[in-house]
Amino acid sequence: MRRLFLIIVSVLIVGGTLGILMKQDTGYVLLAYGNITLETSIWVFSAFILVLLFVLSWVKRILFASLKPGSSLAKLTGNLHQKRASRNTIRGLLELVGGNWSKAEKLLTKSASNVPYPLINHIAAAYAASEQDNNERSKTLLREAHRSSPEAEFAISFAQSQIQMRQGHFESALATLLRLHKIQPKHRQVLKMLVQAYSHLEDWQALLNLTPLLKKEGILNDSNMLDLEKKAFNALLEHFSHKSLQGHSHSDILKTIDTVWQKLDGLEDDENMRITYAKAMLEFGDESKAESFIRKCLNKLWSDQLVLVYGQIEHKNAKKALQQAESWLSKHKDSAELLLTCGRLSQMLQLWGKARDYYQSSIDLQPKPEAISDLGRLLNALGDNEASQALFLASLNAQNKQIQELPLPSLLSKSS
Repeated sequence: MRRLFLIIVSVLIVGGTLGILMKQDTGYVLLAYGNITLETSIWVFSAFILVLLFVLSWVKRILFASLKPGSSLAKLTGNLHQKRASRNTIRGLLELVGGNWSKAEKLLTKSASNVPYPLINHIAAAYAASEQDNNERSKTLLREAHRSSPEAEFAISFAQSQIQMRQGHFESALATLLRLHKIQPKHRQVLKMLVQAYSHLEDWQALLNLTPLLKKEGILNDSNMLDLEKKAFNALLEHFSHKSLQGHSHSDILKTIDTVWQKLDGLEDDENMRITYAKAMLEFGDESKAESFIRKCLNKLWSDQLVLVYGQIEHKNAKKALQQAESWLSKHKDSAELLLTCGRLSQMLQLWGKARDYYQSSIDLQPKPEAISDLGRLLNALGDNEASQALFLASLNAQNKQIQELPLPSLLSKSS
């Protein structure tokens, strides 16, 4: 109450004083601009200035209040920006699909700050930059994506691995993919890309270790899975062949090959791979395992090509091996390859006549160069040069049936 009284008294004093001053001298103010002049008293001009300042102060307050987040005007302005950004994002994605990388990147980066989910813009723009071979800008955009949405690390890393694969940075891509595989071991697309990365890097051991999971998850169909295993196994054998030349232990190599073969159970159903495995056993010096493997395979499923490998083994018990081969003849007597193998095993046992008969029977069924060569050498060693030369000429005639017959000089014309 006392404070109100003091305010009223102060206002009366100030007002009275101003009234006296205004009565004594009204003052004079002249404003001129071009042909326009304005004349007034100083008191009226002062009142106008005070009113103007009061109005400007309220206008300022109203503008600040309306532009604050949550106000109607701010919402209206923000919605306009978001709508424009959303349209540019859609346009950018369409340009990306259409292959216009530069325009796509520009639209997507420009609108990223005004859309609810900038992650999509940054990742798509990173793809666009990658397609323009601008690797640094692509990395920067992925970092922006992580900064805007750190919770989407898997999606960002997956996009990064795809970009790295596209750029041919397979080692970097593999590191990224292994990190993703650890987070989601059964992610189908990650597994497919791991196959690609391992294949490009020729890391066949790692690829073979991955095949059980690929089978379990059905990532590849049976045909593609078999092709992949065959390619990986053959490449692994080639790798081990180089290791053997560098002085690595044959026993360690054989152990690894056998472990891999047991894992890839689908390979045993393929004839060529059975032959490859048997030859690998021979190459690294395990004739006993090769003989056992071939015998089991032939008892289960016959193969003319595999029985030829059986005849190339240096059997510890050649007599037993010949008995086994001859037992197969009861079911496969029309196999020229089996007869050739029986001939070779007979020759190992120095059964020259038996070997000659088997070779001849094989040639009668199918004149293969190997059988003709083996029989020719045997006949020559036995001193039957005439028969050896006749066999040689017969094989030449058999191979040259399509050659035009031309007259040859006779022995009679030579003697005259």
